[in-house]
Amino acid sequence: MKCILLVGLLWLQFWQPVLAQSLTPFQAQSAVTRPYIIELYTSQGCSSCPPAEAWLSEQFNKTDLWHKYFPLAFHVTYWDYLGWKDIFGQRAFSERQYQHLNQKHTRQVYTPQFVINAKEWRGWFSGELDGIFALPQPEVGMLKLSIANQQLEASFEPQPTWAQDKDLHRTRLHLALVGSGFTTEIKRGENRHRLLPHDFVVLSLQSLPARSVLEHAKDPTLQFTQSLDAIPASAFSAPRLAWVAWLTLNEEPIQAVGGWLEAPHDEIQSQ
Repeated sequence: MKCILLVGLLWLQFWQPVLAQSLTPFQAQSAVTRPYIIELYTSQGCSSCPPAEAWLSEQFNKTDLWHKYFPLAFHVTYWDYLGWKDIFGQRAFSERQYQHLNQKHTRQVYTPQFVINAKEWRGWFSGELDGIFALPQPEVGMLKLSIANQQLEASFEPQPTWAQDKDLHRTRLHLALVGSGFTTEIKRGENRHRLLPHDFVVLSLQSLPARSVLEHAKDPTLQFTQSLDAIPASAFSAPRLAWVAWLTLNEEPIQAVGGWLEAPHDEIQSQ
């Protein structure tokens, strides 16, 4: 049975233990074509969620991963009262799901829920899996990302024809640390006695505005710099880790970049 929640949330600050550590340097750049940001809102406490997570893992562990497709599993907390506290759940992710509702990207809040490029997508429930990914995507520009010593630097060079009528000052950059290959033994709740696999789990999320918009004659460039939050403790047990950054304009994703980190356990270094 699909779990549906239509009641309000308490907006409380989430606290999570973190490690005073950093990851080794990471660099990547995107293509110019707009990709697909696939957000799945899920919970270990919802019996309908494991099939959706399995589909996410099977569908997007492909060649186009981190190029055309950017899957992100956001674990919410509002089903914790059913008897099992989701070990990946964060209140901030529940709030993010409600923000989609408030911004009219979605019509309800429920799990499992897919939001693709800021639009609710119910095709997974009906088996209509290909239509949304067959639509032509515009050439928007190139996003470059560099992370070293917990410092982020990024830039976005938009295509002039795409950018000519856009207010680039309204852009924001979002950065997620993503873990894959987890397994969790569920001892209580709707999924009790099950061993659940988890991929593309969002472990941390930061958002920042552009530091500057360099206005050239025909070639504006956005620049971002930021000191990153401490690496969450959950990253230490992740078999695989990836950085994923995506750019939004008026809350709608326009470009993304990301990639796996090699040997994640070796790359977690004490500061």
